[in-house]
Amino acid sequence: MKKRFMALLMASALCLTALTGCGVETDSPSNQNGTSAEGAGENVYRVGFVNIDNADPNCYAAMQNFVKAVESDEFKAAVGAEKVEALTADSAKDIEKQTTNVETLLNKGVDMMFIIGVDTSGNTMSVEACNQEGVPVFMVGTEATGGDWKFVGFNEVELGKKQGAWCAANLPENTNICYLEGTPGREAAVMRKQGFEEGISSRSDLKILSSQTGEFETAAAMQVTEDWIQTYGDKIGCIVSADSMMIIGAAEALKAAGMNEQVTTCGVMHLGKEDGYMIADGDETYAVFVSWPSIGTLCADIAQRIYAGETIDQQTYIELTDVTSENYDAIVAAQ
Repeated sequence: MKKRFMALLMASALCLTALTGCGVETDSPSNQNGTSAEGAGENVYRVGFVNIDNADPNCYAAMQNFVKAVESDEFKAAVGAEKVEALTADSAKDIEKQTTNVETLLNKGVDMMFIIGVDTSGNTMSVEACNQEGVPVFMVGTEATGGDWKFVGFNEVELGKKQGAWCAANLPENTNICYLEGTPGREAAVMRKQGFEEGISSRSDLKILSSQTGEFETAAAMQVTEDWIQTYGDKIGCIVSADSMMIIGAAEALKAAGMNEQVTTCGVMHLGKEDGYMIADGDETYAVFVSWPSIGTLCADIAQRIYAGETIDQQTYIELTDVTSENYDAIVAAQ
């Protein structure tokens, strides 16, 4: 399967460095027409998708959309295959399990791999395993510190910039901001904070009163917010969260202290079961909408383009959208 697909890509002039020097016989009809590795003569394409955690409603939705699109009749007709299989695996936030999952799918003969990674550094082992097999690999919404890979998802810095730009355009003069950071060291945490600081840089009167990690967790963010309330009280004018789960914890702490109507809250929205109604319920003032289901569909589109012989950019992004109570219903209706 792998040799067959590498020949297919070379014949299509797709320039992927992972295929260099693989020594595939490109004049073999069985390699060029996508015949399955089982030798049954059936034209089968296989695509791998390793999820970070099926318990995560956003990442799971992305994977489900991917499977639906890849195994559709439209996809099969577009790539000229008799059969297309989307092989998936759940890593349950375990980097060792992720590595095993990738190796298992490689052994089953996937033509390309999409990975929502568990750990930036640990993801490298999975990427390098794909590189060794000559299988194109895409990191989905996450990165790896090594290996040859391309990125599919959204621009983390841009997400933070949009939050900062909204604050700069809407917060009253001399507003004090408390910022909930993600897990220290995670690329998403670093890049979103960087973007936020750039976004508010046009307003010298806006002050970051405190910036602490909420570990991308609701309970941790609630505790941090409770501490802020005890320390700063009415000095807090706005709380900005680097993700959707932490803003839930912040909102709960504010409600418990009777401060929810006086503090502006800015976060991220995915329309998952836990964060989807924050703005509709008035618990969140503004959010950047990240459509994870759309990321799954985008991955399927990239898979189709690869089979068609197209060269894929190093980074492919979905669009990010500003959401407030004014356009919330329209955003939901469009999903």
